[in-house]
Amino acid sequence: MGVMSVEWGLMIASIIIFIGFIGSVLLNRHNIPDAIFLIILGYVLGPGLGLVDIEILKGAAPYIGAVALISIMFESSFGINIRELFASAKPALILAFGGFALSTLATTLFLYYVIGFYPDNILMSLLVGTIIGGGSGAIIVSVIQRISVPTKVQVTLSIESVLTDVLVIIFTETVLLIITLQMLQNGVTLDLRNVGGSIASSFSISVVLGVLSGWILANLLDRFKKEKHVYTMTIAYLILIYVATQSLNGSGAIAVLTCGIVLTNFRHIPFLFEKRSPESLTYQLYSLESMHSELTLLLKIFFFVEVGIIMNIRDLWTIIISLLLSVILFLVRFPVSLLVAKSLNFGEASLVPAEIISFSYARGLAAAVMAVRVQNEFELVFGELFSEAVEFILQVTSGVILFTNLFFTIGIALLRNKVREFYY
Repeated sequence: MGVMSVEWGLMIASIIIFIGFIGSVLLNRHNIPDAIFLIILGYVLGPGLGLVDIEILKGAAPYIGAVALISIMFESSFGINIRELFASAKPALILAFGGFALSTLATTLFLYYVIGFYPDNILMSLLVGTIIGGGSGAIIVSVIQRISVPTKVQVTLSIESVLTDVLVIIFTETVLLIITLQMLQNGVTLDLRNVGGSIASSFSISVVLGVLSGWILANLLDRFKKEKHVYTMTIAYLILIYVATQSLNGSGAIAVLTCGIVLTNFRHIPFLFEKRSPESLTYQLYSLESMHSELTLLLKIFFFVEVGIIMNIRDLWTIIISLLLSVILFLVRFPVSLLVAKSLNFGEASLVPAEIISFSYARGLAAAVMAVRVQNEFELVFGELFSEAVEFILQVTSGVILFTNLFFTIGIALLRNKVREFYY
């Protein structure tokens, strides 16, 4: 029986990976987000046919979640060129920070004042807001590059997508830390100075370790540039950074991001890399980015399937809330999108790019990972005490991921002809 269960599990895993690959092909060729298929697959395997028991996933979820978090942050660092970011990315910065802030605020107010989610603490609603506050770069950029939108819009959305993954993870981690500190004090009002000190300490530790780790990793890559399996060493090194930083009460995710940014921007930090060969490191980074995308795809496949497995479509109320939130997130994004379109010098033709930017808001892997991260953290610290709130967060996040991807697909399909007519 044990052998059969292992074989059955491997077969299910194989099917999931094949369907995930097919989903990535559909994304690349037909602009259909693979998240939709993977979530539906998870629902069919779990609640639908009962082939996979969610209890089986719970033991592995914290480990997969941590590796996925490391993967997202390291991949995000490849797209952050510090010099270009501050020199020419003002519209993207406005879109990333403005869109994230408005999305988070709108979600928080809707859940707390309209739905009445966890009325004892508005921070729980804010936690959901930060989780679903940013879009998915992997999904959005893949589609936008294939519908002939102006290059300025493509670049803006590409930079925004990198930044929003980072914002989702950093702000969710911060709010989670505040909630945990508050609840451990049994609801006693927190001393803002202590909270600020804890957050500042966590960030300082993370950034310092990240910079040091980036320098060490660059040296390791240069030393072992002729060796095979350097990427395997890199993944082990990133996991070590994450664990060490978490053990020192820092944020492992921020440390990994900082490490990647230092590594990616080595040309702009000559005092750290004066003895390193630019050509050698550039080639190593290209190889790392290519290999890392494969790991990210694999993690994305299993995480979205897990989202589908935990999703309860029979809970109509949660589905309605998710649908309303998806609409709200689109509506609050439009004013920022219009502002950004005008700043890109489209003049009277700003409406079409604003619509494209507004529809480019599909939520993805970062939201899924952080929802599961919140569940694991609450269960670890508080047991079953907040199980209902955590279940609600998981369900709403799952629904928003599904609906925003559907709206993104439909919106881009409707705008495709308008883009061709307007710009060509």
